[in-house]
Amino acid sequence: MTGLCGAVGATASHLDALVDDLQHNGDECADPFTDRRLGVASVRHPGVASEEAAATADGDVVVRLWGSIWGDDTDDGYVTVDDGAAAYCAERYQEVGLDFLEGVNGNFAGALYDAEAGTLSLFTDRLSTRPIYLYEGDTLVFSTSLQSLPLHPAVSTDLDVDYLTEYFAFKRPYGVKTPLEDVEALHPGSVLTVDVNDGTSTTERYWTPHYDPVDASRSAFAAKLAETMKTVVDERTDSEETTGLLLSGGSDSRLVLAAFDALDEPVRTYHLNEWENREAQIARRAAEVVGAEYEFLQRDETYQARSLESSPKLANFDGYFNQHHAGGFAEKLRAECDFLFTGHYGDTLFKATHLRTPTVDLGGLGSFELPVERPIRGLDEYVADRTAPAPEYLATSRSPEDIYYDNVVQQGRTVVDHGVEYPSLREATVCSRYPLSNSTSGFFYHATTQMLPAGTPFIDNRLIDLFLKIPPKHLVRGNLINRATKLLCPELADLPHGRSLVPVHYPFVLQWATELGRDFVGRHLGGDNDQSHWSDGPWTNHGELVRQHPFVREVIDDNEERIRALPFLSWEGVQQCYRAHERGEDRMKDLYTLVTFLQMPLLDRLNEEENDADTKLASSVAD
Repeated sequence: MTGLCGAVGATASHLDALVDDLQHNGDECADPFTDRRLGVASVRHPGVASEEAAATADGDVVVRLWGSIWGDDTDDGYVTVDDGAAAYCAERYQEVGLDFLEGVNGNFAGALYDAEAGTLSLFTDRLSTRPIYLYEGDTLVFSTSLQSLPLHPAVSTDLDVDYLTEYFAFKRPYGVKTPLEDVEALHPGSVLTVDVNDGTSTTERYWTPHYDPVDASRSAFAAKLAETMKTVVDERTDSEETTGLLLSGGSDSRLVLAAFDALDEPVRTYHLNEWENREAQIARRAAEVVGAEYEFLQRDETYQARSLESSPKLANFDGYFNQHHAGGFAEKLRAECDFLFTGHYGDTLFKATHLRTPTVDLGGLGSFELPVERPIRGLDEYVADRTAPAPEYLATSRSPEDIYYDNVVQQGRTVVDHGVEYPSLREATVCSRYPLSNSTSGFFYHATTQMLPAGTPFIDNRLIDLFLKIPPKHLVRGNLINRATKLLCPELADLPHGRSLVPVHYPFVLQWATELGRDFVGRHLGGDNDQSHWSDGPWTNHGELVRQHPFVREVIDDNEERIRALPFLSWEGVQQCYRAHERGEDRMKDLYTLVTFLQMPLLDRLNEEENDADTKLASSVAD
């Protein structure tokens, strides 16, 4: 694991356990720094240069960074930052103070110590792609791994039942809230400055999303997307390094591949699947079209069971274990790639998968969504769209909806949702992935960065700015990613999407119609899969996998004592949920969320903390 951790206060130097916990693979490099009432450390992959740690020549400014900075939109224009990201932050801080963060483009979490001012400043990028979790007691303790916090001796916490309810119901808590008492994430696009001597702190936001769509054609937006994607990939690619790409048969990773082709840069592609289905065949054809290396990484029937054993330790309550999609091939990918690209969040930004659309219910034939936005009007509609019922194994007294209502308020136009402020209800809806942890697929992003240096080109300030200018109609049915692919590499646009029957450069309505047709046939007529858990797409049919293989059942049975002991869980409710899934209902997400939670090291750490507290209490009574 990699990341950032530290503390401010009397016990600030006790960081060894946190640093060790961030070294998941065993070969990471740590860059610690201590000074009086301050301790901070960054942990990086072994192949990453020590650009994540820096200090000015006089030693007055010390920076520890986890992640990357690619550029800076300064008053003199946009400049690229080729190396020395931490040193660049220190230099810019000396020039303009913390205002330097306003233009910095990257995916990062950072800590900056100003010895002369006696302050430590913690900051994240615009979307908080790498959240910093804060425990504010007598000692401020922070870490990018939520589960590591109880390892610090100054941290006294327990599970927060309300936000744990949200995790089980929504598959993540929203905003800055976490399922640990007295622990919150740093607000996205903000900086927390702590006085090292007295512990007082202030938080200032340096960026807020403002959705301001402009009247332009979808062709113009597609051209800008293509141009920007090409630039982003170019800036993040080193010709002396080996770059990999997780390639599906869909559109998002194909646009990234098109950018590599337009740049005439080599890339090694990988496709994950159980079998050589249509999705895999299209991915292979895409690689062949541009002459890229291609390798099929085959998941066997125990792949997900092994992931359940290893992946929950990486979780920040932001999804569930199976989203560590490539985790079973981590050693191979680390050995063959210096950096791994994904197409993650392309659909969130440029297909508006998070916007509410009307659903047409055909009864026993199924249902489908119409490609038009159904705007949310009012706080009640907003909450209804964001909430879901609690699974039957939750034995809590409050409903998820009630908890959500207690955490959202509208003050004039401004909406504050779980501690995150939006300029209006429109931004709260369109920019709902601010912070990025509001997405249920955050586990994929976070866990992939733990394997090796990795990321998605879609999360770039310039593409975020573009997204904020695109009208909903072009986001929902503008076919922007496929249009951009055609501009960069027409041959790739001649291939169909894995879900459709026509090339991706065909009009949106034809692609949408053939996708609906294929989904209908697959749902009612089935396929020619040899195994019931094989699918015709990129993902495992997890519903069938759980029914046919006992790994979820085994984890539940192994944790029976724990389930019965936890007051917010019902053993009988767990049985009902599992049996309902066996009968054919879709309870996969509820079950996967539960077993991810049960396998987290956090639970043992909280028990150890409670036992230590009981021991101290008994000792004091005896004295």
